[in-house]
Amino acid sequence: MKPTEKFRYAEKCLYDYKRNIACLKVLQEDLRVERAGCDVHAQNYQYAINFTGDPSNPVQARVMRIEMLEERIRQLERVTKPITLLMENLKAPEVLNGSDNEILSEILRLMYFGKNPPDVIISELKIARRTFFKRRRELVFTAISYLGI
Repeated sequence: MKPTEKFRYAEKCLYDYKRNIACLKVLQEDLRVERAGCDVHAQNYQYAINFTGDPSNPVQARVMRIEMLEERIRQLERVTKPITLLMENLKAPEVLNGSDNEILSEILRLMYFGKNPPDVIISELKIARRTFFKRRRELVFTAISYLGI
């Protein structure tokens, strides 16, 4: 992966974080419901248009649904857990007011989660334009290292 592709991918993960967290919660609930509903029907009374003569296999269909949900959950956790850890580390108790990590945390919150334009964020944080873009770049490279890409 080229450095520009890594940068874009990390930014995409940051922008999509809230949506991915919401999707992850829904999928985890779907998986919980699917695992709880362990009643498997032995016969299929539905009319099959392309009947091949093969018996239906409801156990296999259920296992495939569970595996599909688990795989999608793993994919989402792959991009959400590192960002959650990054947020926790930026907000750690040892981070003092006015530190670089506090600024990075605010940029993360305002730009990527709030989807605010850079000029508004610059005026809100009362920092220079150059400082903003330098910190934003630093934040994305930190996210790249947390994502392991």
